Amino acid sequence: MQRHSRTSRRPSSSFRWLWWLVGLILVSGVVLVLLAPSLVTGYIRSYLRKAEFRQKAEDMITAKLGGKANIAPIIWNDDIASVTDLSLETASGWNVDAGGMHLALDFGAIRQGSWSIQNTGADDLTLRLTTTAPMASPAASGPERLDPMADAGSIPSFLRRYIPSETKVSGFDVHRFFFEQGAWKIAGTQLRLGSWKSGETSVSARLNGGTLQTPITAPEQKEPLKLDLAQATLRLGEKQLQLSDATLRWKQDSEATLRGSLKVETGAWQTFTHVKAVPLDEFLDPVWKQRLSGKIEGDLEVAGTRNAPPTWRADALLKDGVLTGLPILEKLVTYTNTHRFKRLVLDICSASFSAQGDSLRIENIIVQSNGLLRIEGSLTIRGRMVDGDFMLGVTPETVRGIPGANSRVFVGNNPAGPPGLQWTRVRIAGTLDSPQEDLSTRLIGAAGMSLLFDTPGSLVGKGAETLLKPVLGEGAAQMPGKVIEGTSGVIENTVKAGTGIINKVLPIFPRK
Repeated sequence: MQRHSRTSRRPSSSFRWLWWLVGLILVSGVVLVLLAPSLVTGYIRSYLRKAEFRQKAEDMITAKLGGKANIAPIIWNDDIASVTDLSLETASGWNVDAGGMHLALDFGAIRQGSWSIQNTGADDLTLRLTTTAPMASPAASGPERLDPMADAGSIPSFLRRYIPSETKVSGFDVHRFFFEQGAWKIAGTQLRLGSWKSGETSVSARLNGGTLQTPITAPEQKEPLKLDLAQATLRLGEKQLQLSDATLRWKQDSEATLRGSLKVETGAWQTFTHVKAVPLDEFLDPVWKQRLSGKIEGDLEVAGTRNAPPTWRADALLKDGVLTGLPILEKLVTYTNTHRFKRLVLDICSASFSAQGDSLRIENIIVQSNGLLRIEGSLTIRGRMVDGDFMLGVTPETVRGIPGANSRVFVGNNPAGPPGLQWTRVRIAGTLDSPQEDLSTRLIGAAGMSLLFDTPGSLVGKGAETLLKPVLGEGAAQMPGKVIEGTSGVIENTVKAGTGIINKVLPIFPRK
């Protein structure tokens, strides 16, 4: 009985050790699983500090964008990495130079399966386009999967599945951002890129401060137009750049707000701009600076494509406008004895502008001085030459002192114009420095016809005298009323001169 009981205990003892071994294996496996993220983190910490990681990062950027990438040695302080200099030349012609770059890597996030990059930024970042060549494709020899950890050979294969496949970046801050593309330049602005994670194809951006230099040179300006950049909000994508809004400021209280877009593949772009309180004299030559003043408010639409001149259209409104010193205004002062023409306050002054070949077309022109006149029409400027066609409306009281004006000149029809005005067509030609109009000639003709056919009482005032000088001469034009109603000798002399008067007057009228 004793011998039987001894032999029955041996199998039980053997199984016990087997269970202990299985338990140990299970516990070890659990511990290994629990420690795997820590082991991976340790391997990653070590690998990121090696020169081969920096080389791998350069190769990854080159394979993705083409061109050439150079990264200075990476300096680690705990979990914070810094790089003194980074430069990149892409196959599409973009050059990137960054100085004082830094980032913090949250190794704790690796346990959750993601790379978490925080507090990312640079002291200086310059983005410059050196060519307008079409976008080039990335290098064909690049690896299919651009993974900077692919060469971390010290990590065992069973631990590789713990290497994160997702990347999250909390943002990117640049203290001094510079951008240059042709004559367009942004200098000294602060740049803030929003958060980004794997799979997203765009990122938000915001600019604050700095200056924007344009290729636009205003008349009489020695340097291209430079604006202060208050702020701008954008979204940068792989295929398109979208400008949501931007605020630019200029001299005095001038301000412009913009929105627009740029398609990377085609180079097509467009902008929509609203401006206000822009001083007009900054865009006028010395001659017109003395004649026209005020501040511009309006909208400008510009569009273009790569290697093609842009097209544009503008709608402008002149506020607080004053027109003075024009020869025709000086004549109207003399003809009508209305001194408001000397300094014409413009209650309404608006127009639409567009480029047509080598000409500037100005349409929908409306100029109004309340209680005095209204001008509607269009104008073409080619070089220094001008050609305009207008309708001029005046109140009856304005031209009452001009002989024949109401009955022979201001007899046009403008159904779309405001009521209470008398209208006539006016043509303008010549140069910007010395524009010529046909209104004065027709007023002279009307005065001469009034002398022949109207009652003597209609020929009164200094305006009549001035208008009749080209017809009657200096002496006879001084007192036209008395010439008509005077002695028989004077009447006889006047009648004898009638044929000459008619010959002088009639050819002046415009032919149909």
